[in-house]
Amino acid sequence: MRPALPQSISSCAPASTGRRRALHMLGALSGSVALPAFAQPAGQVLRRQFVVGHLVDRAGPQADQARDYLAGAKVMFDAFNASPATNGGLRIVHVVRDADASNPRAAASQAVALADNERADVLFGPSDSLLPTLASASELTRRGVQIVAPLSGLAMSADNVWFTRADYQSELDAAVHQLRSYGLSSIALAVSPDFAAGTLGAGTPWLARLEKDVATRAVSLDGNFDDSARRIAAARPGAVIVAGDTLAYGSLGRALAARNWYGFLVGLSAVSPSSAREILGANYAGGMVVTQIAPGPQESTLRVVKEHVARMKQYLDEPPSPATLAGYIGAAWLVRAAAGMKGAGSAELRRALQARVDVGDFTLDFTRGFRGSQYVQLAAIGKSGLPQRA
Repeated sequence: MRPALPQSISSCAPASTGRRRALHMLGALSGSVALPAFAQPAGQVLRRQFVVGHLVDRAGPQADQARDYLAGAKVMFDAFNASPATNGGLRIVHVVRDADASNPRAAASQAVALADNERADVLFGPSDSLLPTLASASELTRRGVQIVAPLSGLAMSADNVWFTRADYQSELDAAVHQLRSYGLSSIALAVSPDFAAGTLGAGTPWLARLEKDVATRAVSLDGNFDDSARRIAAARPGAVIVAGDTLAYGSLGRALAARNWYGFLVGLSAVSPSSAREILGANYAGGMVVTQIAPGPQESTLRVVKEHVARMKQYLDEPPSPATLAGYIGAAWLVRAAAGMKGAGSAELRRALQARVDVGDFTLDFTRGFRGSQYVQLAAIGKSGLPQRA
């Protein structure tokens, strides 16, 4: 009989109640208040202001990652604003709004309102469900609004979208390559139809190429996870790569465990490690692995990681996650670009964004295009739900 899934997985809530409450409060505070410009004493030069608009989809499959991404970005902006001696007189105004991705017209209107009413210079961190709507919004294009550091892993091309991460197709390629380097010759693919069509792109050759690379035909996760697990387990692969969200990853893992398959279960960055561990349980005996599109908390020797861990403790008193680090890195690149602007306007902003920036032993390079990083690394999920070195 198919095991019952816990009630919490429908919203993919974080495993820690304290963490969930803290991030909820963070979002509520950020979403309702725009930070005012500093009032300056008489005779002093008015500090410049750079407004970052941030639409957050809290109900979609990336809700966990979106909350953490927001937290990571916010602690970077808070730390930057707290250092007037080194930030060149610039203040970041971070304006956060909740968005309903199921209503594209409303989401686009919210983005336009951020540009018009809040004078947002950029839109930061949109998820898979929001990015296509924002990237195709002609009202934003006409206003010259730049979309920066999307949480999204979509492989899309737009001349106002600046990615600080690799796309999902690159993640799949890297996962296969790394698994092969570990000596695994039998790898299965499990693909969620909605994820394939809406996220990876219908009609693209990525799936046929991957099937050729792993010498197996992909199994479609059409909702009957027991049937999918039966077909996969019969082939006894050493690893299963799941192209899907957290719920698909966790549900398939449970169904495979019921058939005594405990190989490497590999998810993309669309999977929340903490929620996946919550779904599968601390006693799950298989290898839980995810791809990371930025250095994770386990890369403790990197300056950006050490800095982020300290600032999460200082400003939020919460442990870091892969998504908080990714948000922090995107925000670190953005504040450096904003601080380097020599004037105002969209053209000057684009000039400042087209740079190569070291954010702390991790470099983003936009001198050759709109994707500043192709970093992908596998990380194991530990018993605590935190990533470890794979």
